[in-house]
Amino acid sequence: MKKFLLSLLAFCLLLSAVACTADSADTAQSSDTEEKSEAVTTSDGSEDPPRDTDPEAIKRIYDDVITDYKTLLTAKKNGEELPVLTSKTMDKRERAIAEALYGIVDACKDAETAQNMGYGYKDMDGNGCPELILLTQYATVRAIFTVSDKKPLLLEAAYGENGHCLFATNNRFFISRETLNGNIQEGTTYTCRVQGNKMIYDSIYGTTFDTEKKEVIENFQIKNGVRTPIDKETYGELNREYYQTYSNPSYNNTVKLLPPRIYFPLKDKTPDEGLPVADFSSYAAIRDTYIAIATCLDKFRENQWVSGAYDNLFSFPDDTAYDYYNRLLYLSSWTGANIGYDEIDLNGDGQDELVLLRENYAIKAIFTQKNGIPVLVDSFPTAYAWLDDKGQIHVDREEYYELEYSLYDFTESGDFHLVYSILVAENGNRYLTKNGKTEKISFEESLEIYYDDYCRYTEPFDPNEHTRSVSSLTYTPLSAPEEDPLKGALAQTWHKYASLDKTSGREWGAWSNTYITFENATESQMDVNLKYVFTFSYPDPDRENYLLDDSTESYLKATVTQTDGIWRFEGAGIKGRFEFGTHYLWMIMEESSDERFPVGAHGFDVYEPME
Repeated sequence: MKKFLLSLLAFCLLLSAVACTADSADTAQSSDTEEKSEAVTTSDGSEDPPRDTDPEAIKRIYDDVITDYKTLLTAKKNGEELPVLTSKTMDKRERAIAEALYGIVDACKDAETAQNMGYGYKDMDGNGCPELILLTQYATVRAIFTVSDKKPLLLEAAYGENGHCLFATNNRFFISRETLNGNIQEGTTYTCRVQGNKMIYDSIYGTTFDTEKKEVIENFQIKNGVRTPIDKETYGELNREYYQTYSNPSYNNTVKLLPPRIYFPLKDKTPDEGLPVADFSSYAAIRDTYIAIATCLDKFRENQWVSGAYDNLFSFPDDTAYDYYNRLLYLSSWTGANIGYDEIDLNGDGQDELVLLRENYAIKAIFTQKNGIPVLVDSFPTAYAWLDDKGQIHVDREEYYELEYSLYDFTESGDFHLVYSILVAENGNRYLTKNGKTEKISFEESLEIYYDDYCRYTEPFDPNEHTRSVSSLTYTPLSAPEEDPLKGALAQTWHKYASLDKTSGREWGAWSNTYITFENATESQMDVNLKYVFTFSYPDPDRENYLLDDSTESYLKATVTQTDGIWRFEGAGIKGRFEFGTHYLWMIMEESSDERFPVGAHGFDVYEPME
């Protein structure tokens, strides 16, 4: 009981500390807050955001907070008694900050823990005001501050028995808190975001657990200040994002991309002399920086990256450069130096974007320019981004038993706007996110959206082939290949797989495999051999629920000639050209009466048969 009362007291103190930052509890705990942002007003009635056009000037408003924070950490490191920062002359806002700082440092277990405490700046709501975030070396959040009336304001604090706060995607936070009353343990999770000078709580849910009987007593949700029981499925849906972000192995490493750059008050700064500069001041500089990043590591170790081991490989002109560096570092860990670029106007505003892409035309990052400064639109380390004939950008994410398909508009103003996304969760449920709201949809509804609108390429092409076929995007390698691509291509067998479920006319599905080899090569001529294997499935008449495969093979041979560096072929109803890359081969069909090879760009990988 004593432990429970202490936990309850700490929790009440925390609520009183941040009470000045929110409306009533009912408003703060509303889970159906409208996505439309409203101007937050100060005590004199003037609008708070935007507060200042100079982020550096805003950061200086936090200087006193950081000074007090460092003073407390230094005392903790030296094993001294922590100084009391509160005084009778403080107002509620100042007292809340002082009590939070004291509690955060007091909760540090030892001197080493204090040395790994840091802070950073990040504009969480995009209103031009960077928030001050106190956090650990591993990006666990301890406090969040914003600026209101030109003064620091504490929005949230989570430390010791006051809870645990972590970064979530889309500039949000997860906060978890626990209380214990005898053998009854209650855990509550808050999903929240900064909006002006408030913290908005989008969802609050939790579980009451009997530690003695080892069973869940109740799952609950708090909405509009009212607590109601919920079933296990509803709890799972509310908790799905938290679980995926912090429990599934494939998600953990992206946590490095969510927090700001961390500054450690008690650690000596690593000298920047002699370090390469992570330069993002121009498109040419970005290309050079990517190559420098991709070649700086013998082997990428994800756990070391998350803990900051690679933070001192480059010097950073500002925090934005540090953020872009980490995104390109994570991208290069998947893609390596085998990447190219194009500078092309994607959104019709009259100026080119920088597109980083692979040889197969999978888009990996997009930069645009705002006021003459390159700005990262987005990067896609593990996802597949592709273009359609309407100029919209599709992002396919397939990771850890989840599928997500997101459609974006890239507007002339430079906004990367989500039109909608379809999520197939690990539990099999389908969700549609549109106009800032997420709702569960049926299996049939998800298929209808996917096939009738999202999937805008036709068989036998895949999304990357569609990108090349319908857009003006071109591929130029960032670095020269180590060997002549043509020489390497002649020694390989090339392969392309295509699904033909829709166009084959077969009820049980069909697909094709195409193989390409070259022979009799001279400087200006060679022969190309194409082997086309068509396979379809049909029910096994002797075994229920079993399918049999039937394959047919066909062949085509043509002569390829080289003129002005272009390798062209013509004959047997087809006309086109080959482009030879380091790891990819393109066969571009310009004219074709052969249904096996429709007009468009066909991409081939190196064929590596399984043993």
